[in-house]
Formats: sequence, structure tokens, C-alpha cells
Amino acid sequence: MGQLIVCKTAHGIVVGSDSGAVRFEPEGEERLITQEHLFPVGSHAVVGSAGAVDATGLVKEFVTFAQEEKLTDIDGLIEAVVPFFTGRYDDYMRKMCDKLPLEPILNLYVVLAGYAARTPADPWRLIIMWNRVRPPKIDVDRQVTVFTLPRRLGMEVTLNRLIAAQTPLAEVTAAAQAGMEKQAITDEYIKPPYQFCTITAEGVKAV
Repeated sequence: MGQLIVCKTAHGIVVGSDSGAVRFEPEGEERLITQEHLFPVGSHAVVGSAGAVDATGLVKEFVTFAQEEKLTDIDGLIEAVVPFFTGRYDDYMRKMCDKLPLEPILNLYVVLAGYAARTPADPWRLIIMWNRVRPPKIDVDRQVTVFTLPRRLGMEVTLNRLIAAQTPLAEVTAAAQAGMEKQAITDEYIKPPYQFCTITAEGVKAV
């Protein structure tokens, strides 16, 4: 597991991730790999993964699905992503049951963020989805403003303070980047290259 940072402000959304991920070999040993976690969906939305390495595969499948269905509007993407993720998660767990020993998925997260042009007074959309051991299998948080995984409460406090102060998006982004780089000094699982992007009315922009 690497690091995910998501922050919704009055001026736009910041999404950031490192490239670290942990894969467990059949014999049980841990192998640190690098992979992308964030992917644009159309011009004004980003979908990302965190937690278990397999979440990235589910996210890539959703990007392909959205392209095939010509889904670009963030509200349409949100309407589609929850049932899509739920169905793909069930498929994945059935495949896992064919493997011995069974390796349960405990931390599977998907984030979807974007700009809704049709509601300019309230244009920012951000949801977090994760799996659960007990039903409902997929839980959803649609009210989140700041989210880090693994949880970094100090970083969340800093970002919430910047949001409350109406800080420009560039400064919020810089604070998130600095926080991730600082965390990487003591966390061997956080690996460059780091991916950061902003979402504004102009679209998704890599930082």
C-alpha cells in the first residue's frame, strides 16, 4: 500500500498518489512494486485506487467501460461506478475462491472525483468506495472533503485548515505534495514517481 490524498476545495479538487504497491506471491512473501493509481476519465474527472494492489485493475476496467459507454459527465460516472464496482468485486472474489490458500481482500478503495458543469453553484463531486467484510459489500461516502489512505490525521488537519481559509488551489496542492514527500522519508512503502492532478472548470491537469 502506498499513499492516496484527495482534497475538495471551493476552487477545485486535488488528487495525489505515489506509485507504491504491495503484491503477495503465492508462497506468501511480500513484493514491493510500482504502478499507476490515478486515471483520467474524460476531460473533467479522475478515478483512482488505493489499498490492495488489485484495486488498480478494477479501476482500469471502469475507465474502459466508461469509454465504451461514452460516459464523461461526472454525475453519470458516479451513477455507474457503484454498481460497476460492486459487480466486479463479486467477480473478483469468485476468482479468488479458486485459489489456495484464499487471500481475502481487506483494503480495497476506489475514489472518483470530477467537475459538474451543469451545477456551477455546486460543481465539485467526490466519492470514496471501499469493500466490507459484511453486507453491504461496498460502502460509499459521498460527503467526504479530505481523505488520506493510509490515514494521515496530521495531513488531513492541515488540508482542512487550508480549505477553511479559502486557500488557492495551487497552495493546497503544494501542501499535499509536501506532505506526501515528508511521509515518504519514514514510510518505505511510499514510492516515487508521485502523481498529482487538479480538477477545475478547465478540466483535469497534471501537476
